[in-house]
Amino acid sequence: MRAGLPESAAAVWVSPAGSDRPVLAFNEKKSMQPASIIKTVTTLAALDLLGPGFVWKTDFTARSFEHKTGTLKGLGVRGGGDPHYMIERLWVTVQRLKSLGVRKIDGNIVIDRSMFDVPAEEPGAFDGAAWRTYNVGPDAAMINLSAVSLTFTPESNGKWARVAAIPQMQGVSFPARIAMKSGPCGAWREQIRVDFSNPARLRFLGRYPEACGERALHVSFWERNEYFTRVFKHVLSEASIAWNGRAVSGNVPQKAQTLLSETSEPLPLMVNWTNKFSNNPMARQIFLALSFADADGLQKPAALNRSRKVLQTWLEQRAGVQAATISVDNGSGLSRKTRASAESLGRLLNYGWRSAVMPEFMSSLPVTGEDGTMRKRPLKKGVGHIKTGLLSNVRSAAGYVLDDEGRRWSVVVMLNSAKFNGRENAFTDAVLEWCASGRAQAMLSKEAAALRAERGVKNADKQRGALS
Repeated sequence: MRAGLPESAAAVWVSPAGSDRPVLAFNEKKSMQPASIIKTVTTLAALDLLGPGFVWKTDFTARSFEHKTGTLKGLGVRGGGDPHYMIERLWVTVQRLKSLGVRKIDGNIVIDRSMFDVPAEEPGAFDGAAWRTYNVGPDAAMINLSAVSLTFTPESNGKWARVAAIPQMQGVSFPARIAMKSGPCGAWREQIRVDFSNPARLRFLGRYPEACGERALHVSFWERNEYFTRVFKHVLSEASIAWNGRAVSGNVPQKAQTLLSETSEPLPLMVNWTNKFSNNPMARQIFLALSFADADGLQKPAALNRSRKVLQTWLEQRAGVQAATISVDNGSGLSRKTRASAESLGRLLNYGWRSAVMPEFMSSLPVTGEDGTMRKRPLKKGVGHIKTGLLSNVRSAAGYVLDDEGRRWSVVVMLNSAKFNGRENAFTDAVLEWCASGRAQAMLSKEAAALRAERGVKNADKQRGALS
């Protein structure tokens, strides 16, 4: 095999977009680990079941508000599972509080996460990298993906790089500069070696490669209530609103006075960010939102088993895919339990092509030579909308390819191996190029011609039999 792997390590499906009759199918029924291409299942199901107009809502409530003193008591945050409640929106929320006359928040802030019924997770359970943002678990009241972005900008002297932290966290210090070194960029994250032994004071033990230019490192190393407390306090201080409490988990009474509500961006934009940047925390939040598509809707908290049942029903009854051929753990692909066959994913892509949400779904996939994980792949610019997957033992791709004659193809490639040799992407790229160059159509035309010839022979035999 071109990738230097055994044939049992690969599975391929290629069919005309919208048609479940493949022109190329290899190990297509084999159950394999798909990695992040399972996000195509999560996001397409969400668009189809929840609708392009679906939004999440976060409520800020209060027990009382003394207008004369500007003192807010019993502030609560009722999370709705928003996948992308970022720092700039928190800043807007604080400005809205200020416009209401709030000058002081008295006591602790209750964070209500009851919209999700999910077990607590150890952030580093998957691969030991607890500080990496792709390991952030679901949170009904997640703020800024629970992350801090450290941007490294080289100074003109070639000796130092400036470090900017967004958002800022009260009581947490980050180095203002890091020493630089010559040499290739390479695995630059490992070269700077961030020391998290004191979460209130991060340090760099290595040096930043000058060849990297400006880069951003996203880190998450704080318990969610601590993160909210430190970030919210900083934003409040910038608005001159005093608060000496902390964030605590609890339930906000349903009858609590709603001060203001924050509505998320619509689902298609969330799906776009999830697929373009292969955002695992967002995918997990969207997967949990599938729970709300059943008969109970928002009346019960979202749960993994509930979302899985909704997904299985959708696969069987609407997408025309046998539910047993796709097993989704958390919706992101960051799981060894998630399994799928190339055929089931190919059929899902074909359903997506025929569905009413095709434009929203297809536009969310990374475009070859343009953006996301396909920006630097060698396929011709703009001809493919492809979601990729990457784990230590998985390389995968799924999406649509446009050929030279304007025909689109549904393509799935999965490689599972305990040891890769660096040529696995070349195999995937070859399959995509095979479709883009028109050779998939050539094979389809050849098969169609052979079938017509076979039918012609059979018809001629029937005519001779009738005459005799």
